[in-house]
Amino acid sequence: MQARHKEILSRYFPAGVVEQVADIIVKNRIQLRFTAGRNTKLGDYRPPGSKVSAHRITLNGNLNPWFLYLVFIHEYAHLLVWNKYQNRVSPHGQQWKEEFASLLRQQLYQNSLPESIARQVLDFCKNPRATFASHAPLWKALKTFDAPNDNEVLVADLPVNAYFVAANGKIFQKEERVKTRYRCYCVNNKRRYLFHPMAGVQPLEGEHVLQQALQTSP
Repeated sequence: MQARHKEILSRYFPAGVVEQVADIIVKNRIQLRFTAGRNTKLGDYRPPGSKVSAHRITLNGNLNPWFLYLVFIHEYAHLLVWNKYQNRVSPHGQQWKEEFASLLRQQLYQNSLPESIARQVLDFCKNPRATFASHAPLWKALKTFDAPNDNEVLVADLPVNAYFVAANGKIFQKEERVKTRYRCYCVNNKRRYLFHPMAGVQPLEGEHVLQQALQTSP
């Protein structure tokens, strides 16, 4: 890999793992792309096809370096599973869980991860899920590496009936929990949506609710 490509990787990944990431990309012929933040997913993997012969991994470029690295490992696990089974197994089935857990344990064994997330990663390895948000302690530990944002809170930490601004700029009021999500009422379009408990939002109070709603109304 050329030096300029490693320099690009160093803008996104922690310095201590850049060489490792570069080696994985070269050895597996991966096309790596960074995108603007997406609300529905943090990364994705696409296997080689008739038009593109390389493995493709796309990552949300707005993630903090350690969060981005673990998402990369998540997608790399998909690549390894594809090489062994192609599309004969479930995307986040037992084969992927075992591959992902093995990769994470390798990082722990090599002391590649910060101490502040190592214990949570070890616990997550017991039963890896498709999203880190399913493991609240790990999600919160990873979010500590975000740029400081004094106003952001998690949906789970807001009281019922509290108002907040979501990542899309719309105003919501938190309602009851429905299984693993919170139902929230959108002030702007009067519809209801489900939010993950670990979603980061900006709380609103009193007169700020109306002011913000007027600013974001179509």
